[in-house]
Amino acid sequence: MNLIKKYKVIIIVVLPVLLLVIIRSFLTDHFKSDAKKWSESSVTQSNLITEKEIGTLHGEVLLIDLDREKTEINLLSKNKLYIRPDSILSKEYINTIKAHSGPVLLYSTEPSISARIWMVLSQLGNKNIFILTNSADNELLKYKFLPDTTNGRNLKN
Repeated sequence: MNLIKKYKVIIIVVLPVLLLVIIRSFLTDHFKSDAKKWSESSVTQSNLITEKEIGTLHGEVLLIDLDREKTEINLLSKNKLYIRPDSILSKEYINTIKAHSGPVLLYSTEPSISARIWMVLSQLGNKNIFILTNSADNELLKYKFLPDTTNGRNLKN
């Protein structure tokens, strides 16, 4: 009993923290999702869409142009936003995207920017987001790779 009185403050602080750590360790959802789940859409290219395939989408399309300067896209859409990539996480834009009920198309002249923004928005729980691209095969290797001749093995004396 004397021991409890002596360490009462420490017990009051440590016991709840220890209890919370134990509860947290038994929860299975430490992270919102795993990497395999998010990379699957990129591997299967189900997150890519071309202008020809836009007609197959259901609902009103929201086009988000991610280029730093406004570009003209041949897609006729009533809902078009020009958002700089560094401001996509602002509360105003996130609320607009979440409130939109139809598909959201991300467009940039640089495909890696669209892919990064798609990943961020998808991890925030947004559904029905696509990357607008000119061709669906942009993930294929398009370069002929040659052996490295600078290491000296291929050089003749």
